[in-house]
Amino acid sequence: MVTYSQHKVMPKMRMTQKWRYKASLVLSSLLFCSVAAAAQPESPPTTDLTPATTPFSTFDAEYLVYRGGKSHGSAKRYLHNKGSHYEMGYSSDISWLVFSDKRSETSEFLLEQGQLRPLHYLMKRSGTGANRHYELRLDWQKQQLFTGKKQQLKDITWQDNWLDPLSYHQQLVLDLQAGKTEFSYDVLNRDGNSKTYHYKVVLEEPLALPFGTVRALRIARVEENSDKQVLAWVAPELDYMLVRLWRGEDNVEQFDVQLQKLHWLSRHSQAIGLTETE
Repeated sequence: MVTYSQHKVMPKMRMTQKWRYKASLVLSSLLFCSVAAAAQPESPPTTDLTPATTPFSTFDAEYLVYRGGKSHGSAKRYLHNKGSHYEMGYSSDISWLVFSDKRSETSEFLLEQGQLRPLHYLMKRSGTGANRHYELRLDWQKQQLFTGKKQQLKDITWQDNWLDPLSYHQQLVLDLQAGKTEFSYDVLNRDGNSKTYHYKVVLEEPLALPFGTVRALRIARVEENSDKQVLAWVAPELDYMLVRLWRGEDNVEQFDVQLQKLHWLSRHSQAIGLTETE
């Protein structure tokens, strides 16, 4: 295992009089859509798909969540190889004054010919306000989409390029490895409806984080007539790991998520030409 130690860096962030606390905070929306889920059904749809060999590094990562330069919580992301598929996960614990938000997400997916195929997405949320749970399950053999705790069949035209709010993070990694600088993804939301999101690489820059200073690509979401701004930074030398996520509304910061610690479980780096296995 390769472990990187924490270096505290607290960047100054723009303050606002109103917190605008939202349940969709943090990495579940990495570039901005949040979905959610509950327990697995007793008889889920089956699939005969088998995973292909992938260039993905597997990892456990920890983040700090800032607002106005102050830490208000923490988050974790991971990518694990489960043998028959990959599992990506996210969890967060955030508090501010009387507000609190705890959530966890998982996405199980395969990779076939450079395209991710999500199988199952879950999200659970608790804290201030109503608890939430959502679920998406995709049967690629029957081309059927099931939604909700009761796994209801969605009446919708099937698309082979569907992604869920976590799996598309790894599709972005593949596209960056292929040298792309503009991206479009059809992402399923909590109701099983698809929305197309557009992103582009806007520049490369040094970035000071609690983790340390890294060279990072800044990626912006491209959306016309929107008062929301989303920026994400990934580090090529860390296999395009998400190292920072910033979201604002009307150019006022809502949250700023920054990498604190990173533990490789296995590593396959095209960027710096090495392979490390714990």
